[in-house]
Amino acid sequence: MNPILQVKLRFDKERNTSGFGTPNLRANMSVSTEDIDRLSESLRAVLRYYRNEPKILNKILVDVCYNDIIAKSNRIKEILRPVGANTNDIVVGARFSDAPDGEENHIITYYVDSETINKTLDELTMIRGFIEGELDGKATTINFNETDGKNDIVKNKLKKESYEKYGLSKNKIRRMVVDCSAVETFSTPRIIDDSLENDTFLITFYKTELTLSSLLEKLGVDDVKYRYSFYGEDTLAVPRELFEYLNNKVPYLISMISSDLAQITYDSIDKEPSSESIEIPEPNNEPVIGVIDTLFDENVYFSHWVENTDYLDDIERMTVSDNDREHGTEVTSIIVDGPRMNPWLDDGCGRFRVRHFGVCANKISTVKLVRKLKEIVNNNPDIHVWNLSLGTDDEVSKNFISFDAAVLDELQAKKNIVFVVSGTNDNRTERVGNIRVGSPADSLNSIVVNSIKRNGKPASYSRKGTVLSFFNKPDVVYYGGEYNERINAYAPSGEEQVYGTSFAAPWISRKMCFLIDIMGFSREVAKALIIDSAAGWEYKTSTVKNKDLLGYGVVPIDIEEVLSTNNDEIKFVVYGTSEAYKTTNYGIPVPKDKDDKYPFVARATMCYFPECSRAQGIDYTRRELSLKFGRIKSDGKIDDINENVQDEEASYVDERQSRRDFRKWENTKFISRILKQNRALKSYEDRLWGITITSKERLDTQIRTGLNFGAVITLKEIKGVNRIEDFIRACTLRGWIVNEINIEDKIHVYNSNQEEITFE
Repeated sequence: MNPILQVKLRFDKERNTSGFGTPNLRANMSVSTEDIDRLSESLRAVLRYYRNEPKILNKILVDVCYNDIIAKSNRIKEILRPVGANTNDIVVGARFSDAPDGEENHIITYYVDSETINKTLDELTMIRGFIEGELDGKATTINFNETDGKNDIVKNKLKKESYEKYGLSKNKIRRMVVDCSAVETFSTPRIIDDSLENDTFLITFYKTELTLSSLLEKLGVDDVKYRYSFYGEDTLAVPRELFEYLNNKVPYLISMISSDLAQITYDSIDKEPSSESIEIPEPNNEPVIGVIDTLFDENVYFSHWVENTDYLDDIERMTVSDNDREHGTEVTSIIVDGPRMNPWLDDGCGRFRVRHFGVCANKISTVKLVRKLKEIVNNNPDIHVWNLSLGTDDEVSKNFISFDAAVLDELQAKKNIVFVVSGTNDNRTERVGNIRVGSPADSLNSIVVNSIKRNGKPASYSRKGTVLSFFNKPDVVYYGGEYNERINAYAPSGEEQVYGTSFAAPWISRKMCFLIDIMGFSREVAKALIIDSAAGWEYKTSTVKNKDLLGYGVVPIDIEEVLSTNNDEIKFVVYGTSEAYKTTNYGIPVPKDKDDKYPFVARATMCYFPECSRAQGIDYTRRELSLKFGRIKSDGKIDDINENVQDEEASYVDERQSRRDFRKWENTKFISRILKQNRALKSYEDRLWGITITSKERLDTQIRTGLNFGAVITLKEIKGVNRIEDFIRACTLRGWIVNEINIEDKIHVYNSNQEEITFE
């Protein structure tokens, strides 16, 4: 086996020099006078609706229903644009249309004043006149577009006077026509969810000038009659009666509705205990994993490995029973001593200490869970890996991230931590098909773990992704047992046989802690290593079935399989910070064969932890990092192994394709090139290989803060030749530091660093 290499690349920064160019219609798009009439009437209908409603807000909430999944660059720019601002400044939410999977379109909500709406209506009248008078009633790519979009060859060019006589500038008219081509209709926001059956709800309101207190006061909500509680700046926890009242009074103000997903339940455990006397050594300097779960029983044999904190309030503590210490104790037992109880799952990671926080006895409200999560993480900054094996029975929404998942994402975006979250179980007595995961398994920054049987097939209780219709969740799968094929854990009554995603997650927590705290990798690299080890070469070729249940695949049992590679492969990790539009290195010296060709296929996995905005609905992640890796062509561009052309000028790749093929806006990027024939790749004029990371902000135009990334790159020699020494030598000649990753050396360094120094 070859070791994994750590290569300290020197990255360069590149600015975005591309211009906006002349506004043209996208391919196969058109705008007729009838389209303008339809849009104008729907916008007038929005105005009429608000005129008939009590005036609550200073401005108006408008849904713009697009006719596609729309890229940021293709959102409306002139329609509804306030004076002195741009339309992105007034976006307050985004969701999908009610359509079958794969056919959804964007609905983006804007908060705009009535004067701007009336101005837009006047301008639409002028645009109608332009289309009727100059384009025979219909703007098309043939008669409207001035260039072909690729070679900038002039196709049509109306005279300046043809625009000016309609009272608007040329650029204004062209941008408005392009805007109209992307919009299906305008409407008043209204969220309908008939599946809600709980007695309590979490309601999120669109961001306006009103605080929640001011809104409730204007609506005459009696805080004596109704028991409600605030959650952040935009969300209320309310009883059903108040929910129905608010939904009747101001339905247009409600952006998200969910049951109080707070009735957090844990995996059911069928007891088959066996009690025996077990010895375990005293803990020394082992790394610490944080566990947030049900209560822990301090009478178990490994209790001295666990720093236990009862995080219940007095009222919660009154309801505690003996059974309420089982789940948390069992999860923690796997982290501390899982390999002893399950020799076939010995991962080579050793034992870990645990800092256990019992946040619930049986059930807990979302609001309470979130408050406790924040307090616990903030008070324990030395812990890098947190295990959360709690989840809900309710399916997550297709249009927004759950409250508790959003908090996990927020914490991970701000702090140097990673959550490993169980994928939740299907607890239905009768199962027909797979239901979507429950919260917080929709957390994008977390590693979400589903469960498999020993044969690698999905467990019968598996729940499926994706999240927000295209984010890949779960991330990976591991062995969590099956009803008739359980794994062992330790409960207050002794060793028990259990099954569930709750018991798959802690095995991945062990691996992540080993990679971060012992091996010294950043969390970004550690996550990329885990996902890359699961994906392998099979993922891209679609031989991995049930991707919505298995994610990127099965993580290897032995940590050495994560930290080594075959003799015919070169695997190296790189890391850095994206601080500009492009972060690049065009000098990676991939070895050549005797014919001066590159005898490799390649894959790469990159992870990062972006800031997110729950208020933006389906447009949740605020930062996108796009990855390219491959040979440098004669024109200086990268021949990307994933054929990613979305960031190139004159690219015709639309947003839907970018999300499907290149995982745009997702925080894990997996790319690969698999050749059907073992054929070496030509070298372009002796040029080397390169890596490019392109950064985009969802709403801002400038890159304001740096964002760390970690990537794992694998080169597989097509004829089985071991070329790792050639690669190391070539990197060293370029002045780069190349380290071979050795587990024993890293463990020795870790132990040395943990030794206490005694001064005489």
